[in-house]
Amino acid sequence: MRIALVQSWLGQGAGEPVFPIGLASLAASLPGHEVRAFDPNVAGADPMAGLARFLRDFSPELTGISLRNIDSTNTRVNVSYLPPFAATLEAVRRETAGPVAVGGAGFSMFAPAIMAAYPAIDFGVALEGEIVFAGLADALARGVSPAAVPSLYGRDATGAAFYTGEAGKIDLSALPSPDFALLPLAPYLAVPWGIGVETKRGCALSCVYCPYGFLNGRRYRAKAPEQVAAEIIALRDVHGAKRFTFLDSVFNFPSDHATAVMKAMIAAEATLPWSAWFAERGLTREFLQLARRAGCDTVIFSPDAFGDTALKRLGKASSVAEIKAAYALVRDMGCFDVSYNFFKNPPGQTLAAALSMLRFIFKARREMGKRAHFELNAIRVEPHTALAEIALEQGLITPDTDLLEPILYSQTKTAYIDKCLDLLLRAAGK
Repeated sequence: MRIALVQSWLGQGAGEPVFPIGLASLAASLPGHEVRAFDPNVAGADPMAGLARFLRDFSPELTGISLRNIDSTNTRVNVSYLPPFAATLEAVRRETAGPVAVGGAGFSMFAPAIMAAYPAIDFGVALEGEIVFAGLADALARGVSPAAVPSLYGRDATGAAFYTGEAGKIDLSALPSPDFALLPLAPYLAVPWGIGVETKRGCALSCVYCPYGFLNGRRYRAKAPEQVAAEIIALRDVHGAKRFTFLDSVFNFPSDHATAVMKAMIAAEATLPWSAWFAERGLTREFLQLARRAGCDTVIFSPDAFGDTALKRLGKASSVAEIKAAYALVRDMGCFDVSYNFFKNPPGQTLAAALSMLRFIFKARREMGKRAHFELNAIRVEPHTALAEIALEQGLITPDTDLLEPILYSQTKTAYIDKCLDLLLRAAGK
């Protein structure tokens, strides 16, 4: 079967492109099919015309569209990606005769609403897509109903969507490595963070705003360290990658697997520069020394708040003391850039905590200069998260609120902090 894999367009001016690792993983799981891919985000001035030409030339029998995000999520200015997704879907529907399936994290978070809003979608692939999409393709190729494929949305004779029920989580040791040759890597190599590499799925942490537990489960499922090292070598030696980012929700949890991955990288001489998200709790000099030997040059933290009350309300696995200790450790080693994300006005925010956060930022910039990077963002309320329950309790949303439309959380009693920080950011040119 001829299968086209299409990354959804993000719109004009969407920023630097991200290599579609999800599509590369799907392609590797489709043996026996002829698979080609198109990413309109790197297709030049008229991406929809480019997509139309690609589809006409290939004439796919099945097209899968990856909707990774529905908007820019936790940013100060929220940008919806649904209009360019609609344009992508319309182009696929117009130029192809075969069925259209949509998947990806953005789809999975809002699957019933998206199936209802976009009747041009024939099938929806929920949560992890490799086995589900392969099952759909194989069923269609054999001319049988895919209704027995789990984690699949379909439509009945009336056009109403139905769901076949969630599949079990994938054993990553049974999956092949992503097909990094699916698309030319050149357009993605210049982005600051590089290509994404996955060492595990799942997250055992409980951050209230985060959907990773819903999307990937609460139990960690790891790749073999040697497989991770081999993927990095292939990216470097075959595809010309200069750096990469680990995509794990938190790289150093669990620390034994992360340690094994870094040792495998060192043993295989797979030591490109890289970055990753780290948790402050339990971070040691020895771990960071090993990370440096393995090529790490940027440590990313997402403490999100700088007060213990807010950290507890956010479900974070760190205290202010641990945030300070981890910063001092990275600073004193002198060999890393460090990046931080904070939310402006999260649950549990106080004026004292906000002022402490600003003092911490100014101190870090004074001590580390341009090697310390900070983002101050809003929090998007997403379904399947504890923050949605908090927003409901506080009257920010109702049970009928359509969360496809972005709702940004800001604690009511300290809303002035949000406004003051926005003024500071604008004054700083951000």
